[in-house]
Amino acid sequence: MKGGTHAGGLTLIEILLALAIMGVVLALITSWQTSTLDLTTRTNVTGRGLTELNDLTGYVGDRVRAALRVRVATSGLSVNTDSGNACSAAQPCLAVVLPDATAAGTVTKYVLFVYRMEPRSKVTLDKTPDAWAEGNVQVLREYRSGDSGSTPVNCVPAAGETFETASGVGCAAMRDLAGLSAVRGFQPYLVSDYLTPADSLPGGAAPFGWDAATRSVTLRVQFRQQARGHLTTLPPTQAYALNVRARNAP
Repeated sequence: MKGGTHAGGLTLIEILLALAIMGVVLALITSWQTSTLDLTTRTNVTGRGLTELNDLTGYVGDRVRAALRVRVATSGLSVNTDSGNACSAAQPCLAVVLPDATAAGTVTKYVLFVYRMEPRSKVTLDKTPDAWAEGNVQVLREYRSGDSGSTPVNCVPAAGETFETASGVGCAAMRDLAGLSAVRGFQPYLVSDYLTPADSLPGGAAPFGWDAATRSVTLRVQFRQQARGHLTTLPPTQAYALNVRARNAP
């Protein structure tokens, strides 16, 4: 009689080997999923950064091109005169006076805009909750004069008057923008979020620069956001710079 044959089934060693192989496969799948998610997140952040920079420089650049007066302030000017609202090297300001015209091209008033780099924590609306960003990035906010309730108020020229000759309330203050020490009652709007703080830009660059000889403003900004533990900056090693000529400024 022949000896008995090996009974069907798996031995303990075979089971352990199978579990080890399954563990390796699962680890590879998990690593692939994590890498894919990280890549997708970084791609999304990069896309957002490019959009922010494009919108910011395009919007502010258009304002500068049309400006009748321009001032870059790191001292001597405060916005809405609240505590901490003084323009400084850490929170610089760019002020411009712009004409407001009808669809037919008739100028009805002149408006003062002040752009200010500020801590993100000052903004309570129109921002995505992000605990990391509160202490690590700044926002750019726009403050606008109004037809009433602001100092100065919008400059409204009389018939036949130009900005240089307008005698209405607020006109003289806007013409003497360089000597203006404070603005009050201006309405704030959020222009851009997730910006590298003004005093942390690569190479010590300043967000706003003014060259009186060429009547040009240089904007320097960098996008900064952290996602899934990765810090993304755009451009990666320097600030993005845009030089814009104020065509109508004296």
